[in-house]
Amino acid sequence: RRTPMSPSESEPSLIQDTMTYGAVGAGVGACIGALESAWMLNPGPTPFRTTLSLMGGHAAMFGSIAAVFAATEATGHMINGRSDANTVAAGCAAGSIYGLRNSNLSAAFAGCLLFGGAQAMGVFKSWEGHGEH
Repeated sequence: RRTPMSPSESEPSLIQDTMTYGAVGAGVGACIGALESAWMLNPGPTPFRTTLSLMGGHAAMFGSIAAVFAATEATGHMINGRSDANTVAAGCAAGSIYGLRNSNLSAAFAGCLLFGGAQAMGVFKSWEGHGEH
């Protein structure tokens, strides 16, 4: 008898994961934009427009970062199968988005190292202690 896989073991879906991660990222970004605008000392002559602009900009950035992460991870899974390298590559691709958006290759490279390194540390921590049974 086959037991269903837990959500963490399920196969990644390129379209579904990209849309889900992108939507969650956009929601988080919109909340961060709203908080940033709430803390502004001088929102200018049109505070509502300023708030919407900040919410939209942050939603687009966080949504695209999350969507690129999900798409890269799912694509890596389709090509390589289940591998920790997929997660690290997805972190690198997602981390480079900010720099690429601003046409700054050094920021893109730094973001790749930061996000990819964070994913690699997470992968390393998840494997720590697995051989000590």
